[in-house]
Amino acid sequence: MGFLDWLFGKKASCTVDERLNAAVDRVIEGTDPRIKYIGNARQRLSPAVAHALDYAQKFVAPIPSCVEMTPEAWAQSPMLRAMFVRPIDVVNTLSNSLDLREFLQSPNAQGINTVHCVIGATRVERTFFGVALEGDMLRQDVAQKTVGFNDFRLVGFSPTEEMLRARIEEIALEGLVLSALREIADNKQRGEQLEAYRQLLLTRLRLMEQSGAGLDGMLQSHSHDGRNIDHLRLQLANNETEITALKAGGSGFDAILERVIEALHNAESLIQAQHISIRLNAMNIMVDDETKDASTIKLLEFSTANPERPRRVALLVSFPRQAVVERRINFDAMLQTL
Repeated sequence: MGFLDWLFGKKASCTVDERLNAAVDRVIEGTDPRIKYIGNARQRLSPAVAHALDYAQKFVAPIPSCVEMTPEAWAQSPMLRAMFVRPIDVVNTLSNSLDLREFLQSPNAQGINTVHCVIGATRVERTFFGVALEGDMLRQDVAQKTVGFNDFRLVGFSPTEEMLRARIEEIALEGLVLSALREIADNKQRGEQLEAYRQLLLTRLRLMEQSGAGLDGMLQSHSHDGRNIDHLRLQLANNETEITALKAGGSGFDAILERVIEALHNAESLIQAQHISIRLNAMNIMVDDETKDASTIKLLEFSTANPERPRRVALLVSFPRQAVVERRINFDAMLQTL
């Protein structure tokens, strides 16, 4: 089932077109509203938007249903026990989320008693040597791996799971647009740096051609004048080649539109997602499928094209609004620290 059937259902084509147009509108507004004045901008964007959302649907659809994220559910949920050491950690994660608190204070949260969202975390594996039972034999110094989770982030707050899954696709779309804008900004900065460097090279070349080796000649025991000038000319040629390559990508709003379209079509390489299964015992030690007294947890693991960001895992959760404990300022404690 493709994006249009899954997200919109088998309804009239006009409804499908309206909702696809809404997604295109989000891309235009998130990039630069002036793009809409480019001829055929919407027609050029529509196939790319549909492709990106169809890719998002493919990794969103298999995600397991929402896990109830409450301290009371911790004891019965292998997933919560794997991610949180104690029930109080569930409470703290919800209550310390600034994004969640901002959402609950917004008009969008009015009338919502149960919140559905995505919780993202960084998966950390550590290797240690311990005791393990292999068959009937107890072995010492067996390499084992523990799995832990940290750096929790809650996003995509929605009143229902169905709306949450649609929101995840929107988040993926927003991420692709941001990736294109980041590349545009990087290219612009690189172009400015190359232009400034070109001016320095031209100035130095002109001085060297007028006065010979100049300072380089004063500091060296024999002349390298010709060699230095040739090297400088080679640097200038390489600089101009790189500037030309950047300019070949175009400039202005049409070039921005093309970069966004390219990013949407390259969704598979910019946002990489895979479903993983991990079997853990009560100590969060990874074990094989035959091990008893263990549970298998299933997560979505994803990464972006930004190499500075680690791979993250995602889980759908739900919780009652009252599960978020209000944090009050303890003025007495603050005064004692002064």
